[in-house]
Amino acid sequence: MDNKISFLSGWFLTTATTAIGMGLFRAALLGLVGGFFGLLGKQLYYYVKGEVIEQAPKVKAWVDSKVIWIKDKLNVKPKA
Repeated sequence: MDNKISFLSGWFLTTATTAIGMGLFRAALLGLVGGFFGLLGKQLYYYVKGEVIEQAPKVKAWVDSKVIWIKDKLNVKPKA
């Protein structure tokens, strides 16, 4: 009977500590991976934001030129 109790208690304690240890390891690994991709995403956001701000005046000028062109085409007076 003592052998069975010692075997089961040893198995239970080994399983419990391994499961807790692996859970902590997985949580730490997930935190590191999530933190890394969080920093990467932030840098990507700032890069794209800078590119958009840099290109905005050029795009606005292009759109304004097309609006003027369309207004000129719509306001053509017929030749009589």
